[in-house]
Amino acid sequence: MATALASPMTPDSDDRRVPEIERDLDFYYREYQQELCRYAVSKFGLSYSEAEDLVQEAFARMAPQLQQGDIEHVRAFLYRSVHNATIDALRKGQVRESYAQSVQDDPDREQDSRSPERVAAGRQFLGLISRALWNMPHKRRRLLLMNRVDGLSYAEIARREGLSATVVKKHVAKALAGCQEALRVNGGKYGGEI
Repeated sequence: MATALASPMTPDSDDRRVPEIERDLDFYYREYQQELCRYAVSKFGLSYSEAEDLVQEAFARMAPQLQQGDIEHVRAFLYRSVHNATIDALRKGQVRESYAQSVQDDPDREQDSRSPERVAAGRQFLGLISRALWNMPHKRRRLLLMNRVDGLSYAEIARREGLSATVVKKHVAKALAGCQEALRVNGGKYGGEI
């Protein structure tokens, strides 16, 4: 009878085969998932399925830090992660909506941008930028992409990467300068803002 009532911490238990980090994640997921979904729905007006996706993203962000023991207040961390993920998703949605509206307002603009000359010039431009990106240090490239592609602020990148905002700003500036130099070397054909 004693073995049937063994605690989950005994070596005979099935839970011992599951790494501790997964048990912790599972526990926190069961504990906070519905609460966090309700928070996202009520605060941001999301559908429940959208909220579930964002809560899942928050848990994915938490996993590596939980494993390292870097999280002091798990519930607060999850709320902040859901808040940040929701803001990011809403921003991306606004950009998509704005672009769709601009194309709808000016359908000729979309047609003009697909001329063979523009396609070839665009491919050449992307090739130059791609080579410039891959020739720069990994950290600098990653910070530039987080800022320019993901739309994260210097402060947000600094928080995520454990750097100061000033360091992030300097790396992004150097990365942009490297891209502009690559374009200048190509004869200045693509001058202007990146």
